[in-house]
Amino acid sequence: MLASKGIKQIGKTVLVPALLVSVILSGCANGGQNEESQPSASSPSSSQGAAPSAAAPLEIDWMNGAIDIGDHSYLQSYLEQKFNVKLTVHSISQADFVQKQQILLASGDVPDVMFVYDPNQLFKYASQGLLAELPVDTIAQYAPQAKANLDSFAPQAWYYTHYNAKNYGMPFTYYTGQFNAKQGWRTDLLEKAGVERIPETLDEMTEAFEKLKQIGVYGMSTNGNSYYYAFWSIFGAYGVMPTQWMLKDGKVVNGAVQPEAKEALGVLADWYAKGYIDPEFVTGKDLDKKFIEGKFAYHHSLPAHATDDTVPSSIISSIKKANPDGKLEFAPLPKGPDGEQAGWAWGTGGSMIAFGKQMENEPEKVQKVLAIVEALQTDEETYFAGVFGEQGKHWDWVDPANPSTGGVKFLPPYDDPAKAAVEGLKSNSSIFAGDPVAKLYEKALGTKQIERLQIYNKPMWDLFGKPDVLPSSGQYWGDLTKLKTDAYAEIVRGDKPLDYFDQFVEEWNNLGGKQLEQEANDLYAAMNK
Repeated sequence: MLASKGIKQIGKTVLVPALLVSVILSGCANGGQNEESQPSASSPSSSQGAAPSAAAPLEIDWMNGAIDIGDHSYLQSYLEQKFNVKLTVHSISQADFVQKQQILLASGDVPDVMFVYDPNQLFKYASQGLLAELPVDTIAQYAPQAKANLDSFAPQAWYYTHYNAKNYGMPFTYYTGQFNAKQGWRTDLLEKAGVERIPETLDEMTEAFEKLKQIGVYGMSTNGNSYYYAFWSIFGAYGVMPTQWMLKDGKVVNGAVQPEAKEALGVLADWYAKGYIDPEFVTGKDLDKKFIEGKFAYHHSLPAHATDDTVPSSIISSIKKANPDGKLEFAPLPKGPDGEQAGWAWGTGGSMIAFGKQMENEPEKVQKVLAIVEALQTDEETYFAGVFGEQGKHWDWVDPANPSTGGVKFLPPYDDPAKAAVEGLKSNSSIFAGDPVAKLYEKALGTKQIERLQIYNKPMWDLFGKPDVLPSSGQYWGDLTKLKTDAYAEIVRGDKPLDYFDQFVEEWNNLGGKQLEQEANDLYAAMNK
């Protein structure tokens, strides 16, 4: 069906289009260099990083991904000492990151290195002349293992940094992007409402929601303020995922404007009118808090450790604190009328870093940054120190006798994510370099957590990895996703009738959706020559 077609295309080895072959393949293996020219394991540009020297440290202005890192954090001190650098670190909260980044760049204060969440933002900055070109050959030379990991694990990620036949950054991999979020039910609430088993279909959900309503509990909530998150498992039951590009009848189309999306909206509007959906779903606020308090029973975006009561910060642990009799179980994604079921997944390509235009004149800094990224992603010692901190102080193994089973845990007080963030520490992924190679990520997770990630996994991800990789995404994508978010919310709430969907489709096409659809088909044709 529609979901499986999109997934199969991602796995093709011919993913890279012809127009990119000369750029991307030039960095394969030895990056077009002779073996002798590759950095050795002990060289300053190797994955081990540069040892401290008598030379003055390089000063690098680095805008990280959103995290509230403190001054003189453990991580900053560690990297400065290991790589002989002096870092100026920007700390911007998640909610304000994109807006503040744009304001900073518009003021002319362009960091040397910056984390960029999505391709459309990078394309925008590149079109404004704010970014330095970063040839793939340069990445292959100074971060060869990280480059090889991208080529094998997430080749589609090269689309994210490619603009006007040039490469403008280094994409990262996203290990858990191959898994959809987990669906969970408060089974104690189902029992209280007289529902004997976890619903598996939309019809069974409707029946359960009616019974839950009788005990004063909403059936579900979601983040209606998100262009991708809102009601994703319900759309997946109809074989579409709004805003993802998908293959349908041999043509690339966007899930947001498909008739199947309209069908899903009809169900949601009916549920809302009957009082089954939390009326505050539009804000997306306090979802976990409301779920823990028993305000709604079905949560379709839970982390893999949500049901693990050995983790103090897990959802079930919080539920038990509020109600010792509380219960939570993972469940399959709901099936639609044709047996479809799927959940939003981002795919294996993640976000990226880009370099300010001024870095074209400072190759030594570029090389140093790539060496730092290479070490954090591929060298075990650097990865564990740069992500989890000092063993015995910041972290330890869940089961020291069996490290591979339980993986890593933060020690108090760093088991509080906010306190870990102050030190620059974050579970599994570096704020400077994103996710590591799979073998290191899996070692940190442990086999138990990997098994949880695989539970009820039916991912649906974009044909190109991310939906905003097209040439005109920077021009249109922001307006289109806002249009979708607003229109869907209005239909679900009943502010607009279901037939308003047809007007929405027309507005989508006129606002740039038709242009992007043509570009999507051109790109798909190029990558399948």
